[in-house]
Parts: sequence; structure tokens; C-alpha cells
Amino acid sequence: MIKDFDTKLGSVKIDKEKIIEFEYGIPGFENLRKFALLQPESSFPIMWLVSLEDKQVAFPVILPQLIRSDYEIILPEDISEYLQLEKPEDAVVISILTIPQNKEDITINLAAPIIISLNNNKGIQLLIENTEYKIRHYLKDEIERNNQLLSVQRNGG
Repeated sequence: MIKDFDTKLGSVKIDKEKIIEFEYGIPGFENLRKFALLQPESSFPIMWLVSLEDKQVAFPVILPQLIRSDYEIILPEDISEYLQLEKPEDAVVISILTIPQNKEDITINLAAPIIISLNNNKGIQLLIENTEYKIRHYLKDEIERNNQLLSVQRNGG
């Protein structure tokens, strides 16, 4: 069943089966539970995680592997069970971007990825502790780091 929703990106039609349920909300937005992941061509590869309950709430997100090809997380077993994940392909992992007016200062949150199950459309934001990942990585620095990493790999390093 398709339903109309007013979001920060305008009015959108969302199939009820595509609604992502955040049972515990997202930190700072615990009262909001229903979201959709939109991918407008105009902002590709940036997607938007939009609230279907508060049209003022939308998070710019991106697949972290596009920025940091060696990005890797290990999900705790209880999270995998909650999301009904049997294999890595059962989930979409996205990271929230902060986009200030000065585009040079865009940051990506690698320490608290959002995990969305393709099996049950549940989502959760996971805080990864004790890693090299931080809440704010400058996008330009990560892209430069990633390019260096890929260059080393291409040259047999």
C-alpha cells in the first residue's frame, strides 16, 4: 500500500513495506520511529533518511564504503538477531553527514553507523566504541586517505 508523506524534501509516495521502523528512535530523536530512505538523483551519492512523522527532520546519509573503502564494523550478536540478519548482504549500513555552509567542512560520522535490515525493515543506530572511528571525520580528509589507500593497493602495496 502506497501512502503520501510530507517530508523535508517535499511530498513523497512511500510503499508501506519500505517504511523503516526505528523502535528505539535515533539518538536525539527518540520520539520519531518511522523513516524512509530516499535517493534523489540530484544529490547522488548522498541519500536522505527522512522522518515520516516530523517533516522537519531529514538526515543526509551515505554508504561509508564510498568514502572509506576499508570501513568495517562487527555487529554484536544481539543486534544481528534483532535485525534478523543472517549475512552481511541482509543489511544496509549508512553514515550521517553534517553539511555546513562551507562545503569544505562536511563531516561523516563513522563511529555511529545506522544499520537497516532488508529482512524486517528495522533500523538502529549503533555506537561503535574503542575504534579508530570518530563521530566527525572531515570528508575531504577521508577521501584523500581513501585515494592513497587505493593507490597503494593498485601499485601492489
